[in-house]
Amino acid sequence: MFKVKDTIKFMLANIMFTLREYKYIELTETNPSHYHGKDTIEIHYIKTGTGKIIIGDEELAVGPGSFFMVPGLIPHTQIPDEGKILEKYSIYLLYDAARGFPRYVPYLTKVMTGVDRFEIYHSFDKALYELKNKGFGYNEIVVSCFKEIFVTLLRDMGFNNERMTKWNPDSLEFEIEEMFINEFKTITVDDMAKRCFMSVRDLQRFLVKAYNKSFTDLKMEYRMSFAANKLEYSNDSVSKIAEECGYSSSEHFSYAFKNYYKISPMKYKKEKLAK
Repeated sequence: MFKVKDTIKFMLANIMFTLREYKYIELTETNPSHYHGKDTIEIHYIKTGTGKIIIGDEELAVGPGSFFMVPGLIPHTQIPDEGKILEKYSIYLLYDAARGFPRYVPYLTKVMTGVDRFEIYHSFDKALYELKNKGFGYNEIVVSCFKEIFVTLLRDMGFNNERMTKWNPDSLEFEIEEMFINEFKTITVDDMAKRCFMSVRDLQRFLVKAYNKSFTDLKMEYRMSFAANKLEYSNDSVSKIAEECGYSSSEHFSYAFKNYYKISPMKYKKEKLAK
């Protein structure tokens, strides 16, 4: 048996989880029925062996890859088959769902059972190793394991194609820059705001604070930078470059380019070629 108590926190679906206990057990006999306090959830995962679990009044057979998540105040126990050993993991978490996404908060108060289809035991093993050895940054690796475990088990229960996190403010600039780099031709302020989980007003404020420029100014900057590079390093015509930049006509593009660089596209190209 291995048991660790540590203070490791992670956030998922805007719900703050705190590790209270992580256990690896080779169960050879019946556990007494027990339950945990309010605002807790325990994840059990059967790695090897066979037996049954009793949760409340329900009895279920379990085997390798079986898992169940039990909220606080729900009695439960595990019983190995006679002569068998249930090799199992348990993660005992405290949660604060005050700011949690409404889509997921109700599931913290429900019993959930299933069978692992993604061999998630590797993450349980990795978390066990890290908690035993406590090497540099072990808590970060444990958090990544717990997140993978939680998300993978939800996938097993049919949750698909959904985000469970909001944008991390530390990486928001990078994500915005990626949108401009890859979608400067078509990106709109409404679309960017939606994908950043922000209102248009909040996005505009963020851009001014981070770049000292508005969405329109930044989009123009990326468009013109692309156009200047194409004029200098390609043989594309002005009309083709205008189209690639998202302009409806070469005249409209030429006007915008001259207004930005104070020189016409053709003159810009000639001057660059002359160097």
